[in-house]
Amino acid sequence: MTGRERVVGILNGSPPERVAWTTLVDDRTRSAMPADVRQMHVLDFYRHIGCDLLQFGNYGLPPDSRVPSPARLVTPPVETATRTEADGTVVRTRTTPWGSLVAATRGGHPVQHAIGSVEELRILRKLWEGSHYEETEGMEAAHARLEARLADLGLFLPTLGPSPVQQLVEIEMGVANFYYLLQDHRAEMEELLAAMQACRRQEYAIVTRRTPAPGLIAVENTSTALISPALYRRYSLPQIRDYARIAHAHGKKLVLHMCGHLRALLPILAETGMDAMNALTPPPVGDVPFDAALDALGENLVILGGGIRGDVFQKEHVTADEIWAALGQLFTPRLRRAAFLLSCGADGRPTPLDRFLAVRQWVERHG
Repeated sequence: MTGRERVVGILNGSPPERVAWTTLVDDRTRSAMPADVRQMHVLDFYRHIGCDLLQFGNYGLPPDSRVPSPARLVTPPVETATRTEADGTVVRTRTTPWGSLVAATRGGHPVQHAIGSVEELRILRKLWEGSHYEETEGMEAAHARLEARLADLGLFLPTLGPSPVQQLVEIEMGVANFYYLLQDHRAEMEELLAAMQACRRQEYAIVTRRTPAPGLIAVENTSTALISPALYRRYSLPQIRDYARIAHAHGKKLVLHMCGHLRALLPILAETGMDAMNALTPPPVGDVPFDAALDALGENLVILGGGIRGDVFQKEHVTADEIWAALGQLFTPRLRRAAFLLSCGADGRPTPLDRFLAVRQWVERHG
């Protein structure tokens, strides 16, 4: 089988005929590698290490290989100004007809959230109430070009941003502001969530109808470090159900990217209608051993990217023997019978080439 056939088969619920594995890299990942490897086109790098590629949206792709979304968010008039401070903090100010929202990030992570008061909440709500998604051109042609370059290497799936709860918690508000505002101004928070979800449904309808890919990835990053099972059931479950129904109406699979602590959410995730989970993370980084996920969601669970132990793969001075031992422990007979794609997490972290080659060698010998 080719890499593409293996990944498509797993997406459709078929266990691969041998261990299938993928990874996700960017320029920072390859910064620890020899010059000739750093200079490869990223798709040629994946061929070089011998993995079966699940291309996670446009992540890591150079501009001329990316596939634009066929859906564009149209908002009320907003002026955006960005400045970078001496310590590297990037400050972004959005000036709207109702007031300004200021957020700051450092190293890509938020250090100041845009929404911290009910007044700012109301500005964001008005923005979303006045917004909608419209269709754009260019996606199909770009998708065809990328597919031609991928050939039998693997599968591209488009990614969509987080659902409203996750976007507020992760990006716009942060955990503390989200829960303070939900407690003190629940009705207005629920109006905001409803307005955001109405737009998200438009986006999903456009993307799932237009994409030639067999599915799409909802980038949720959900974790019980951010939301309780009770609140997930009340707010997030209906949102994800909407996306699954839209995807299925257009004959597409919905893959949930959820890389946090999920064990307490597994019974609820079984009700979402999703088709596969991506970036499922076992201990010690996550809290979901793969057997626990299969116990909760059934032997037919599709794990389209389950992580090797990060404390091994990213361990300083790790040896090939240590990586091989971790893989041997991971691939129990039960997991070998599952629709499972191994994922070696490396995006955003300088990672020596020999770690990927060690995985390839183990798969060649034992896969």
